[in-house]
Amino acid sequence: MPALARKPEPPRKPKRTGAKGFGEVQGSSFAAVVTLPQLFLAYGEACAFTGTGLAAEAAADPRGYLLSLTDDSTSLDPTLLIPASLDAIFAFERGHLAVGPSYNFLVDLEHISPEFLDRLNPIGRLRLPSDPAYAPSQVALTPHLIAFATGRRPRR
Repeated sequence: MPALARKPEPPRKPKRTGAKGFGEVQGSSFAAVVTLPQLFLAYGEACAFTGTGLAAEAAADPRGYLLSLTDDSTSLDPTLLIPASLDAIFAFERGHLAVGPSYNFLVDLEHISPEFLDRLNPIGRLRLPSDPAYAPSQVALTPHLIAFATGRRPRR
């Protein structure tokens, strides 16, 4: 019986191991890291809640005038930091104020200071930065919003 001739197999590509090439990394998303002065400039050196100027405060103690949406106090991710006055930070951290899905304010009128309420941005929402890449992360704001809506004190 004659042997059947086999069709030759195409050459196999070798498996790649090691570091990825530049072209493969281009599409990856990396968290932007900025300096604090850049962050304050993106917000016009003003409180995102009230519009009060923070230039002098930011120069003296930049970390003291940033509302952090994370437990990491050293984070430089601009989507997790919001320039804010001390009154705004106090109200947010105590659960008297929350930020909704359209960056709108939700206020606990029973507990918030009436004087601070008068200073909130009159359009009823957060002043957003000039560059959308610096906008606060909705994912980071959601746990605080849920705690506010259910009447629990936010975690801090």
